[in-house]
Amino acid sequence: MSSRHDLHAVAAWLAESAQPLLVTHRRPDGDALGALAAMSLMLSRGGVEPLPVLFDRFPRRYALLQPLARWHDWEAEREVLCGECDAVVVLDTCTLTQLEPIAPFLARAPRTLVIDHHATHDPIGTRPGDLRLLNESASATCLIVADLCRAMHTPLDAPLATALFVGLATDCGWFRFSNTDARTLRLAAELLEAGADPSGIHQALYEQEPRAKLRLVARLLERLELHADGRLAVMYLRPEDFAATGADDTMTEDLVNEAARLAGTEATLLITQEAGNVVRVNFRSKRNLDVSALARRFGGGGHARAAGARLMGAWDHVVPRVIAETIEAL
Repeated sequence: MSSRHDLHAVAAWLAESAQPLLVTHRRPDGDALGALAAMSLMLSRGGVEPLPVLFDRFPRRYALLQPLARWHDWEAEREVLCGECDAVVVLDTCTLTQLEPIAPFLARAPRTLVIDHHATHDPIGTRPGDLRLLNESASATCLIVADLCRAMHTPLDAPLATALFVGLATDCGWFRFSNTDARTLRLAAELLEAGADPSGIHQALYEQEPRAKLRLVARLLERLELHADGRLAVMYLRPEDFAATGADDTMTEDLVNEAARLAGTEATLLITQEAGNVVRVNFRSKRNLDVSALARRFGGGGHARAAGARLMGAWDHVVPRVIAETIEAL
């Protein structure tokens, strides 16, 4: 848990802001969006005008969070946002490669606060006047934001509890991943008491999938490969897979976990070919392999059991290298 001193220092830092720019990583997941929405609600109730910004279109899966904040488009509003903000709050990442669209601005941005629970830390939020609230033991960034809500005496209500619950539950695999601890479950109970509806949230997130996504999953599993005597499962997505199924890149979240159901596997890779000679790799492990250390070899990062990286290079060069180094790590 974050110390009271750190939390009160962050609360005092935020109290000096009038229009903070709130940002998170590209391709935001539930924890990133939940933390942005929760921070926006918390700051708005304190008389602040937050400016939550996304680099991508709002993910359809998380539509229940969209009404909770006034979201901004970085590409369309960049100049206005840079001119209006008097602070920057970076949530759920401390990695420049995940903040690529805004990275040049961060070097000259107003004072910056980073709130994150990942193990990979680039020099963001390290200038005089900046601040970092990093807690690798937290199961989700939303858990840290919930601690901050208490420090700022912000009462929980249904919208705020919903935003925090989305981040908490999704980053813990609906409380089945190894990062689920007693703090996580205590906070979940507190959020339920404040009005979060787990059944309704689960239905909104996971029971509204378009048919195109199921076709994509079928195509993904049809070509699944096993390496290292079955300890490594590898899945691939290429542009032709999206074209054939009618799916898009917003439908790839959690697909890396599809192979985790296989007996005998320790690690899973989901390798996706993106535009511009970019290959995205999602790493997962069950028990022993530290995939955050593996991802760092390729310029990425994350957690010991869940990490990612984006590599520049030709598919036929990048893919064999990633598989070979994962087998070596195993």
